[in-house]
Amino acid sequence: MAKLREKDVMAAQTMKEHGQSVRSLARAMRVDESSLRYRLRRRREGAEDGRRRQVEACGAHAAVVDAWMASQAERAVGGHRPEPVVALYERLVSEHGYGGSYKAVLRYVRRRQGRPRIRARRRVEVQAGTQAQVDWLQAKVRVASLGGLVTLWAFVMVLSASRMWAVVWSRRKDLAAWLRCHNEAFLRLGGVPVSVRPDNEKTAVEHGAGPWGRVNEGYQSYADEMGFIVNAALVRHPEGKGKVERRCRDIRWTQVQREEWFADLESLQRSTDERIAARAKQLTCPQTGTSVIEAWQLERLALRALPETLPRPFDVEVTRVVSHDCLVGFEGRQYSVSFEHAGRTVRVRGCGDQVEILSGLEVVKRYPRWTEQRLLVDQADYDGESTDTVIRPMPLGGLGRMIVLERSWEAPRRAIDHYAVLVGGAR
Repeated sequence: MAKLREKDVMAAQTMKEHGQSVRSLARAMRVDESSLRYRLRRRREGAEDGRRRQVEACGAHAAVVDAWMASQAERAVGGHRPEPVVALYERLVSEHGYGGSYKAVLRYVRRRQGRPRIRARRRVEVQAGTQAQVDWLQAKVRVASLGGLVTLWAFVMVLSASRMWAVVWSRRKDLAAWLRCHNEAFLRLGGVPVSVRPDNEKTAVEHGAGPWGRVNEGYQSYADEMGFIVNAALVRHPEGKGKVERRCRDIRWTQVQREEWFADLESLQRSTDERIAARAKQLTCPQTGTSVIEAWQLERLALRALPETLPRPFDVEVTRVVSHDCLVGFEGRQYSVSFEHAGRTVRVRGCGDQVEILSGLEVVKRYPRWTEQRLLVDQADYDGESTDTVIRPMPLGGLGRMIVLERSWEAPRRAIDHYAVLVGGAR
């Protein structure tokens, strides 16, 4: 049943005067017939609503509320954002012993403040290749290999100019999944835009929100490597990334149905890619007037080319200063790097079962992760000629070359008897 409003009663009274029955009016308005008859009778008799004569719940605190409304008016004149009414409610409860509801305070304030001004919204269209909007969508999908109905995350990326989009399915939404989904979405869209607009997920913005937030260090490092700017949307402002919000609704209601079955995640991803390609041929890009697929073919020319090797997704990244021993610490272990980096700052990433060490945007070293060994040293890192800033380490002698482990985390390739022969020969 719909709610019976005063304007509905007025309209029903007019229609009844023109010969319409109350029963047909109630059916058309989808309201209870007895309620409509009662309201029509009250209106005909000119009865007054007794609730209007009741004392308002926060009437005893009128002076406090009036002072608060005056202060909010001054804030608005000064260009500051007014406080929410909930702040007034909390003050009344904590400082003045108010025992009524928040809704009562809200009604009291609204009756006295008048109708607020309409806040106009700006519509924008961006140049081709300059922006992509991204967001997560949670969906329940039936996947046989995962045991039936499971909750998955769909990562959605939309090119703002052409409206072409990509969807990448994931079981998680941590930093490693966030970066992997970016990689796969960029591959599907054929390049990298100038900027990417995410929501204020912790994988995107680790502190604060919107343009004034601090971008997650790992995500910023990835963005630098891929060559795009992170431009986070305002908090609680879905209009700021409306294009991806629209595509999320499309995925939820038209592209993946809850009763569908998929053999595994690969078949789900393959089916989603095919449906996107078909749907993009049907939809019209409002900026160009052509189909989305045709607009995308043009926008691809404006995208930055993908690097030859995409960054590996990582779940943690830290910065470290290389010691004079040419070592960096990470996750309770120490790893060697080439001696020319001694004293410099490098980045260390945990990429699945590997550790990557980067200098600038270049990966200079890779090691196995979570090894039993706590010290992983590669002797090749200590060889070479001195540089302008670093003098090379002392080279190994002949015996040293024979007994030192070339890569300390790997088993020695010579049997112990071989060293016994060498020692005997040295005597």
